[in-house]
Amino acid sequence: METATTLSRGVSEFGFMVVCSAVYLVCSASVLFFFVKWFVRVVDNIIDRQQHILDEMLQLLKELHAMVKAMREKL
Repeated sequence: METATTLSRGVSEFGFMVVCSAVYLVCSASVLFFFVKWFVRVVDNIIDRQQHILDEMLQLLKELHAMVKAMREKL
């Protein structure tokens, strides 16, 4: 009788360990997934801001080039 109790206790504890391990793995994977998603969003925002700044600089350079060209034509 004691052997059956010991065996059932071992299976019960092993089952609990498997359940806890599965929950830990799911939680870890979800945290990693959301962290990577957040990091990608941050990098995308940085790239978008840099692209906006570069577009503004290009527009200003075009305006400056047009102004210099107009001044040369006047002379």
